[in-house]
Amino acid sequence: MKKGMITGIIVAIIAVIGFGGAYYWYQLNYGATDYYTQITTGGTKQVKKFDNGSKYTIYHYDQPIYDKNGDSVKTEFNSVEDHPLKMNAYIKVGYNKHREQVLNWEKVDHNQVPKKALEKIDK
Repeated sequence: MKKGMITGIIVAIIAVIGFGGAYYWYQLNYGATDYYTQITTGGTKQVKKFDNGSKYTIYHYDQPIYDKNGDSVKTEFNSVEDHPLKMNAYIKVGYNKHREQVLNWEKVDHNQVPKKALEKIDK
């Protein structure tokens, strides 16, 4: 009875460590921290080709983004829309610090931008 209980506890500990490690790895590589910016340029238009030869347009943006505390990171991201992002639009950016890469972005209202980030953006 005791031997089975000890084995069960060891298996449970190994499972917790395994799942914890997997969760940590996932967050490190695919987790994102929210940053904010405002579109102040039209972006750089780039026309690219798919493997089959058909063309598509992206707009490349290279600008600072700010977290909820007002700390900034200089980064770049692309929009795959067929037109540039709306001037002065506020954007919430999902940024992965480990990979130093923007994972996603979405348009947000002015009132959704944290105060400290907004202060830096409006300078």
